[in-house]
Amino acid sequence: MTAPHEMVLDASVAAKFFFHEAGSRAALALRVSGARFIAPDLIYAEMASIAAKHVRRRGVAYAAARRVQPALCQLLDETVALKDLSEAAFDLAARYGFSAYDGAYLALARGRGLAVITADVRFARKAAEANLTAHVALLTMED
Repeated sequence: MTAPHEMVLDASVAAKFFFHEAGSRAALALRVSGARFIAPDLIYAEMASIAAKHVRRRGVAYAAARRVQPALCQLLDETVALKDLSEAAFDLAARYGFSAYDGAYLALARGRGLAVITADVRFARKAAEANLTAHVALLTMED
């Protein structure tokens, strides 16, 4: 593994930077820690979906949710094209039962010798079942 200050950021944690919810305090601590965040470019579509749900279901102002995409661009230090991760994502999905989406994050982490920081308990549990815990870190959800 490389230095802990570089990590693959998944959308479940990125959302906590922009919307107050359980785990937001821990996510913000990561943000100010100097960590370098990388992600598959899939994160942009996932965050658009999350922001739209916050508008429709939680009453977040449209204008505020619309600012998430440009802010996400500023937050990420690097994105990797999904086309470069799709074969490994398929392999992880077919072999271990991850979604192809989670497989893309995990493929990036494995390829770089990093961990995905996630708030998705199911994803972390599945990684443990697949003996891939070295590549998945679960965000503390206490707030």
